[in-house]
Amino acid sequence: MVAKNCYTLAAYSVGLEMRDAFPYEKLDWNPEKVRLEQNYPNPFNPVTVIRFEIPEQAKVNLKIFNRSGKLVAVLKDKTLPAGSYQIAWDGSLMPGGKYSYKLQVNRQTFTKTMTLNN
Repeated sequence: MVAKNCYTLAAYSVGLEMRDAFPYEKLDWNPEKVRLEQNYPNPFNPVTVIRFEIPEQAKVNLKIFNRSGKLVAVLKDKTLPAGSYQIAWDGSLMPGGKYSYKLQVNRQTFTKTMTLNN
């Protein structure tokens, strides 16, 4: 029982909330600008979470590319309301190595890299 309380206190001390544990949940707040965060964990095996924010309703396109630039996954391709989002990607069917993910929101494009360890 004491250990359980310690974990609860540790989570509160770093500002974590339970909703962070559910990778497909839309978070309810409006950011000031478009932002793409680094995936977590990175490196990963086989699942990682990609988070992004949009300040207003927009057409959103989130894609994964392999090292040679070949498209390997489309994670999101639709119009979304303003908010913060997190999307999980399961790379268990992909070979290990470097990948990039690209977020397009209206006319803006953001790209980051990640590493899949097998």
